[in-house]
Amino acid sequence: MSKLLSPIKIGRNIFKNRVVMAPMCMFYSKTENGVLTNRHFDHYVARALGGVSGIIVEATRVNEFAGIRKVDLGLYNEEQKQAFKKLVNRVHDYDCKIGIQLSHAGRKADSSYEDIVAPSSIAFGDCKIPRKLTVDEIKSLVKDFTNSAVLAKDAGFDFIEIHGAHGYLISQFLSPLANKRDDEYGGSLENRYRFLGEILKSIKENVDIDVHLRISANEYSEDGNTIEDIIKILKFAREDKVVFNDISSGGLIPNPPREIFSGYQALLSKKIKESGLLCSAVGLLSDFRLCEYLLQSETCDMIYQGRALLRNPNLVYEFANNLNEFEKINLPLDSYVSIKNKR
Repeated sequence: MSKLLSPIKIGRNIFKNRVVMAPMCMFYSKTENGVLTNRHFDHYVARALGGVSGIIVEATRVNEFAGIRKVDLGLYNEEQKQAFKKLVNRVHDYDCKIGIQLSHAGRKADSSYEDIVAPSSIAFGDCKIPRKLTVDEIKSLVKDFTNSAVLAKDAGFDFIEIHGAHGYLISQFLSPLANKRDDEYGGSLENRYRFLGEILKSIKENVDIDVHLRISANEYSEDGNTIEDIIKILKFAREDKVVFNDISSGGLIPNPPREIFSGYQALLSKKIKESGLLCSAVGLLSDFRLCEYLLQSETCDMIYQGRALLRNPNLVYEFANNLNEFEKINLPLDSYVSIKNKR
């Protein structure tokens, strides 16, 4: 019996298997209103039909000026919420959980924005130099994340994921590479965590929904956070009611020095799992045998799939075929017969 296709309970949600569609920016909106398009519906519903146990909607901006691109999805008004409600209902038709990644790009925001903000006035590579946020603006951004979380709950999402990775705004606050503040939001690890902590506390006080966190566990710089720092941050977040950790890496510096191979980020997941935290592994995990090994060896609790699902929306069916466990993903009989005949 495989672990890959076995259910798991995370927070209040039961996921039917361990394969989740990771959040991936697709820039499908084509307009600046942040509303889902038909292409978004096709994109996400196809993966739900394909058997994943969960989907995390791509980085979704918490206000009008927070996008990586101006055509990013948004969740800060009623029109956006109503469109997401329809998507959630469609995905739920396939016994699939769905969350949404709430994000602010900070210094990596679309360069055409007149005003780009960050914890400190330090540009990302050759990008536009951001303006340092005031304390009042930081408090306002906490309210923006909270408002988006409330709207996500109203839309029916099963959980939210706070984007604290890849060098975007929360990641910038957490890292000494981007945060050079000398007030209560900078300096010590506890102070650098403060912005994220205030977001999590505000969400907990205002909406009853499971909260997951994505984080870059390796910043690929000797001056950045260490894995021990990251584990401390994740334990702070657990105290603030984060129930699951989506482990990724990079994004704080351009072109980081790193060796990329199948499962390269799982080494980070293993250290975090060994610290007593629930976590995922992600990154070049298209081989079902490697995925199964990572779960069986207690390297992680979930497998997040990105590009592999873009190439093959029916990746879970393929895993089931290789594992001889079709019944675990409740395939329709005609699908079962057609795949079995190809063996």
